[in-house]
Amino acid sequence: MDIRIARLSFSMLAPFALVTCTQDARVRSQEPAALAGDTDATSMSAALLPAATGCAPGTRCLSVTGTGRPLASGTFVAQCRGKFADFIVPKTTLPGAYAGPWFQPNLLEQASTGVPSGSRPWLAFDPRDPDERLAYALALRNYAFSSAVVRGLTPQLTADSDYRDAAGGTVTAAQRNQKWYPAPRMFYGPTNSPGTREAAHGMTLERTVRVGELGNNTTAFQNYAVAYYDARGGRVFQRLWKTTTPGVDQPKLSGMRFTEGSFVFKLLYSAAAPGAFPQDLLAGSLKLDILPNPGGAPVSVRLMQIDIAVKDRRASDTGWYFATYAYDASQPGASPWKKMAPVGLMWGNDPDGAPITESWINTAAPAYALAHLGVDGRLNGPVDNPASACMSCHSTAQAPSLAGMLPTGACAQAPFRADWFRNLRGTTAFGRRQASGQTCQTNLPSGVTVTAADYSLQLSATVARALPTATGGQTFNPCTWNENAPPPSALVALSPQAARLQQADVEQYEVTRDP
Repeated sequence: MDIRIARLSFSMLAPFALVTCTQDARVRSQEPAALAGDTDATSMSAALLPAATGCAPGTRCLSVTGTGRPLASGTFVAQCRGKFADFIVPKTTLPGAYAGPWFQPNLLEQASTGVPSGSRPWLAFDPRDPDERLAYALALRNYAFSSAVVRGLTPQLTADSDYRDAAGGTVTAAQRNQKWYPAPRMFYGPTNSPGTREAAHGMTLERTVRVGELGNNTTAFQNYAVAYYDARGGRVFQRLWKTTTPGVDQPKLSGMRFTEGSFVFKLLYSAAAPGAFPQDLLAGSLKLDILPNPGGAPVSVRLMQIDIAVKDRRASDTGWYFATYAYDASQPGASPWKKMAPVGLMWGNDPDGAPITESWINTAAPAYALAHLGVDGRLNGPVDNPASACMSCHSTAQAPSLAGMLPTGACAQAPFRADWFRNLRGTTAFGRRQASGQTCQTNLPSGVTVTAADYSLQLSATVARALPTATGGQTFNPCTWNENAPPPSALVALSPQAARLQQADVEQYEVTRDP
């Protein structure tokens, strides 16, 4: 629940102007005269795009700007296999002669099919019954751990018992074999800033844990994460984006709504070294190397936390259940997955405050996680900001973003602070809540509307980045770019709606925490 928020300035459009001015002088990697035969227009366009190095073998590798615009002198590289880039990263983040691994998720355009039928395993348990909440949390975990994403990270663990807890039930073969999808378009900007994917595992920088905040840590440490939606949730993203205009992705705001049963899990890794704690909290945890920083030096990270969200109508006030799991080194066995202990469930924001009745906390969770819960004991993960709670942050998901994930200034005072703990349906926009001097602005400017993003901050942030208004400078899709008919300049005229928004009004999440 990182509360870092960047105020989006119109000055961000300046780099776009430079790109526009240099368009005619672009150096192409292959001259048209070099093309021969019956090559169609699409192939010719692709051949004209500036090639680069720094991608997985067999993929299209393009030199681009930070906004995704193909440019031979661009300082970023885009890896394309389908309609959306796998990543767009600064070239300096890739080590020389880097041989992988490369982030190559399932193609989002394939999410329109392949959604398995049948009852989902968590429906066998009723989270409204206190005696069934642990089993429900384990059923969610079993579903995530049955994915090819998880099992591909530990191919040496082949037994079902390395991933599944019998108390959480079974997962059908069709659901085990389904494809999983990350949210698209989380790749504009430097990868050592929050919210932008790196090239090895597609992770984005998350919140930094302060000294003394978690398990008596003696040094601050950064954290990284990547989230995956099941086929049902991925289909929502696939239907959301219109890619018929080459080089431009257009979101359908009315599509920011997940279907019942949509499921997302997030793997959250910590860069904390063993010596960051009096006793290493992550001994034996899954370890990976990622590439977020200029210079290309790998960063070693270890799995600390898993978050899950599922659209379940039994959460009557919000329509969602959120679950968090924390690594427990004291658990037996060799599988790091079975050591991810449930911290709890959350299905509402407890608008009336303590005593908390809409979060369930597992008292058997590791002590460092139990000491890091949210406001008044609401569910919160080890890396999340304890000044809020899981669903509180996610209730602010909307486009455009006119409220921070955490109340600040005048908005942190009564009666406005309570607005962050409302039980909103996913179709109800959070609204405007912005501190201005001694007041908390709640009225929308005339003609401005906001659309709810159904508790998904990744959905909210990626849509906002695509809007050619004050809510997000236009970004380009290099994978669908047509060199023979490039899209209009990013310096578009502000819409009447955007013109009513002041520069200081528009807030953009840098960190997109899902679930």
